[in-house]
Amino acid sequence: MADWQRERRELMDYLLEQDWDVFGTLKFVDGRTIGRETANKLLRSYWNKIDRVFFGHAADRQNVRVPRWCFAHEGSDTENFHVHFLLKSPIADTEHTCAVLNAVWAQHHQQTGPMVKNWIMPVINRQDAVNYVTREYWRMGSATLLDDISWAPTSAADMAAQETEAQAHRINKAVSSAWITAATAALRDQQSRYTHNS
Repeated sequence: MADWQRERRELMDYLLEQDWDVFGTLKFVDGRTIGRETANKLLRSYWNKIDRVFFGHAADRQNVRVPRWCFAHEGSDTENFHVHFLLKSPIADTEHTCAVLNAVWAQHHQQTGPMVKNWIMPVINRQDAVNYVTREYWRMGSATLLDDISWAPTSAADMAAQETEAQAHRINKAVSSAWITAATAALRDQQSRYTHNS
């Protein structure tokens, strides 16, 4: 077995041991021209914003952040940069989490992809999700795992303690009901397409 295959298997085993329930793909308006440096800045600022939306000051003061594992992908032609992620929903309503994540990304910057280009939904099959996020390991090696924007230490109990009215207010302030409605429609479309393709 090649080293990359062994390393990928170890990463897949590690991911399957973790607690996550959302799979996502964040796209850019043009993944071919975005450039890694710009993409990384946008991704860092996006995840910082997500952490603050869900956890407010606790994100900075107590390091309560959304548990996530992020992966760079370049596409079949190595020129279409995008990011896949696995994460633990920070609130009990996983579908609402998916809608918030998509709506915030779509509004984040002029270069972030619109809701219909992103794919964020509750996980249906954990093994399939892990296979997918690690599938470019053969080409990129460990560089596919984006350690600088991934985060694992936050417990479910820490997140549950933050599920308050203040959190709901921050979510409503970050994304209007119109954006949530559109993001929920995008989610329903994704779920329908996934069901028909399975």
